Amino acid sequence: MSDPKTTPIRCAIYARISDDKRGEGLGVERQEQACRELAERNGWEVVLVKVDNGISAYSGKPRPSYIAMVDAIKRGEVDVVIAWQLDRLYRRMRELEDYIELVEASGIQTQTVMAGAFDLNTAMGRAMARTAVSFATLEVDNSKDRVLSAKLQAAKAGLPSGGNRAYGYEQNGMVIIEKEAAVAREIIDRYIRGDSWNSIALDLNERGLRTATGKFWAAINVRNVAIRPRNISIRVHNDDEYPAQWPPLISRETWDALHVAIKRGHSLHGKRTYARKHLLTGFVYCGLCGTRMHIVPARKRDGSYTPAFCCRTKDHRGQKLGCGKIKRRKDPIEALVIDCILYRLESPEMSSLLANKGQVSTELRQAFLQHEIQDQRLTEIIDLYSTGEMTFAEYKASKIIAQTRLEQLRREIETKTSKVTIANIPAGKTIRTAWDEAGLKWRRQLADSLIEEIRVHAAQPGDQKTNYKEFRQFNPERIEILWRA
Repeated sequence: MSDPKTTPIRCAIYARISDDKRGEGLGVERQEQACRELAERNGWEVVLVKVDNGISAYSGKPRPSYIAMVDAIKRGEVDVVIAWQLDRLYRRMRELEDYIELVEASGIQTQTVMAGAFDLNTAMGRAMARTAVSFATLEVDNSKDRVLSAKLQAAKAGLPSGGNRAYGYEQNGMVIIEKEAAVAREIIDRYIRGDSWNSIALDLNERGLRTATGKFWAAINVRNVAIRPRNISIRVHNDDEYPAQWPPLISRETWDALHVAIKRGHSLHGKRTYARKHLLTGFVYCGLCGTRMHIVPARKRDGSYTPAFCCRTKDHRGQKLGCGKIKRRKDPIEALVIDCILYRLESPEMSSLLANKGQVSTELRQAFLQHEIQDQRLTEIIDLYSTGEMTFAEYKASKIIAQTRLEQLRREIETKTSKVTIANIPAGKTIRTAWDEAGLKWRRQLADSLIEEIRVHAAQPGDQKTNYKEFRQFNPERIEILWRA
């Protein structure tokens, strides 16, 4: 510390406020002014002012200005630290102990406007500081408990949680903004029909529509608006659900259809993705070796190229794939399959399925519930083995049973979701009109709802050169469709 007889005492002022939502800094300004008045009364020279605005000392998050002040103390540039109250400097015992070590190494003094001096160079001063921090921690914990209790009470009462305005509702969260609600319903309906989150976001931005905060839409924003339980008047708090007091945006039936569409995409992940350029990519298999066929360019007689399904002998790493003996043009196969799909959708059996849409939805809810319960049981089995409450033999047997049941439920859900996907053909449109107007993603979803796989068989001796529509030398009899529904 500098010699007060020859040089003025240099002081650093530190001000902090935990919550400054408006960013006005009024709280820290008042702290700084009071600290300056204290320095002036003692004849100290203010050489440093550091402010952390809107940062809690209790949270443990880095405080840039506090760190800068500590560095100045270590360089010997400060003799006294002034703060409004001791808890402005620290509210956690760990930080206090670090500060005490700094005091012992530098010999600085600590002064507060509200509680006077804390001589951390003495045992009594350190005890008083530790007591003050203990009470500050108690105050924070009590405040936290009160806030958590109030939030739980609001959740049980079905009241909004506050925070940012929910899209489709006014700031109070209780009144619907019909213009935005219509957009939210459109998002959900379009996803059910097969549009992707990203394509919906791009369309909303092109139409000049913005989020609740006035920003451009992204796929994640669109998804979050669609899947929030608030849409069916459900208040969520700590993973628990409570009936809400605000009106719903959509019906429970629409909510179920949305989650059918989402779960169907998840169940097909890794099997057939919808992010494709061609309708039948992932559906077509070689009739000789059973290998999935890939799209390759095939040269035509005029020198141009057309896409074709090919059984490849090796993958991109040079590993063996299939027999390589079958190649067929894509377009005639696609035309044939589309005709078969539309013919099948217009059959009396499918008309009956469309009429029983509500029943399928009810069955799906039960299947989803059973799947979640069984998945939880599998987690419990793993936990019991990891804690030693189950032998390896017991664990292995139980795990096989649980996984087998999960697979059965998955197949059951896949079958039922296939039916619901078919049932989601827009009302008031013919099947052919809906197909012509739909995007590739919806068409692939519909195809997957109906088709297990398509097998392309090799030509046989004696086959006649036949034509199909405008496609010459294409024999439809060598295309086998294995139907799912």
